Amino acid sequence: MNKYMDQALERLEHSVISGKMSRRAFITTALATGVIGGTPLRALADELDNIRQVQADRVANLGQSYDYIVVGSGSAGCALVGTLAAKTDGNILLIEAGDWDTAPSISDPRIWFTNLGTERDWGDVAIPSAGVNNRAIPEHTGRVVGGGSSINATIWARPTKADMDHWADVTGDASWNYEASREIYKRMENWQGAPNPEFRGTDGPVWVQPAQGLLPLVDATLEAVAEVGLPVTEDLNTDREITGNGFGLMNQIIKDGRRNSMARAFLYPALARDNVTLLVNTTVNRVIVEGGVAVGVECVRDGETVVFRADREIVLSAGGFNTPKLLMLSGIGDEEDLKAVNIETVLHAPEVGQNVQDHILHGGCLFESPDPVEHRNSAANMSGYLKTDSSLELPDVSIVQIEIPYASEVVAKEYAIENPGNTWALCGGLVAPKSRGTVTLASDNPDDRPVVDMQFLSHPDDVTYLERAIGVAREIAHAPALKDHVVKEVAPGKDLQGEELANFVRNGATTYFHSAGACRMGADDQAVVDAQLRVNGIRNLRVADSTIMPRIVSVPTMPACAMIGMKMADMLS
Repeated sequence: MNKYMDQALERLEHSVISGKMSRRAFITTALATGVIGGTPLRALADELDNIRQVQADRVANLGQSYDYIVVGSGSAGCALVGTLAAKTDGNILLIEAGDWDTAPSISDPRIWFTNLGTERDWGDVAIPSAGVNNRAIPEHTGRVVGGGSSINATIWARPTKADMDHWADVTGDASWNYEASREIYKRMENWQGAPNPEFRGTDGPVWVQPAQGLLPLVDATLEAVAEVGLPVTEDLNTDREITGNGFGLMNQIIKDGRRNSMARAFLYPALARDNVTLLVNTTVNRVIVEGGVAVGVECVRDGETVVFRADREIVLSAGGFNTPKLLMLSGIGDEEDLKAVNIETVLHAPEVGQNVQDHILHGGCLFESPDPVEHRNSAANMSGYLKTDSSLELPDVSIVQIEIPYASEVVAKEYAIENPGNTWALCGGLVAPKSRGTVTLASDNPDDRPVVDMQFLSHPDDVTYLERAIGVAREIAHAPALKDHVVKEVAPGKDLQGEELANFVRNGATTYFHSAGACRMGADDQAVVDAQLRVNGIRNLRVADSTIMPRIVSVPTMPACAMIGMKMADMLS
């Protein structure tokens, strides 16, 4: 489907969901324009029309109170609401600050990066810090139905055993361990690759497939990986989870060439139910706490301030920066920090907004091919994880092949990319960062974005690990199997040592947009939430998103967030 057809389908979908077009008109127009036809068209028309009818009625008759209020329709929020709606008759209100997920840049995984910096992105930027040579680095997060699963890449990578067993250890709750978490992943998945019932599920809502339609470059790179003595696996979500090491084709949430986000997988089927109401373009200003109990949320909708009460529970799934921001706006945070922005303290919780982590993606090691490189899928189809020291508990680095010349603004300026259409990247990544940042309020105005101070690469080990990752990436790129795909190394183009290598690391650092950890889970008194994701010190308030991670998982965070959401639904039901 070309971009004009994508745009036409987006307009048609949005028209049906918003009530501006009937099912019949949708089918007639779609057939006439040729954007989609046959059985898929009618199935889509039925789904959208059911959603429109139910949601139009629910929104037109909003209640003053609901059993459950969920703030944020990202990966965790979608999994939570979709799962909970099928397990309870309780009424659920899901509040999303952004709009519907019908933009063609969402559905077409080839152009996912064009979502960044748009109205579908919160637009946060980490303030300059010394570890990245005083650069300000964007931290894109989703402001749309589906959250990051709608605007980020389509990678489905599950955490390692060491990741999840650590969560179980710090919470004292074995239900967070690897074996228990793997069963939740299996419930989620509709895996399309080689059967493996020990690891993979096939009856769940999340369509997952090995990368399809590959360039010869990808096969050659996997051959090169083997040539340098690194392990290649048929499925990255099997033995790699146990050992921490492994390279292979990415698992992707792409179905029939379109993104199958957590919204499409979990939320859309639930939106036709009578017990789910979705409010888009509605911003939550604060949680209302009375006598130590969370009783409701204050929102802005259509320019008016409205309050919704919760009879049972409020769950914050607003994402890496918005969940701590919302807690602090509600008076839950460090007392001195709240006083500085004129917010009365409801609960002194000094770790709200601390422990913030993200994965680093280095951009980059660039190579010129003799032929044009026309990227497939979301431009990244091969990756790997590696312990550069066998004594490490976790993989410290990742390697991802990107079929475009991915580079930071500094690297792109320093190294001349003479033939960008023929240039591809083999990027080193830091997946077990030791650096920690903070999220704090800029003011007491809910419209102001928080101050994001990530302190990237402030821990010296993080620089060392990235230096190793760059060495591994360059070794792979110069292996014999890739000789027909490398005319020259564009960047760095030579062996770097000492401070020159460290500066290449610092100047090339970008992120995967996987912010996590600001409301960490734990068994200690200082933890923001306990093992049941209850906010310590406040009744009927929970958190379910990436912020609860005591330590960020060593893989892309979307699947882990969906697992957290599904587990939250199990807890509530």
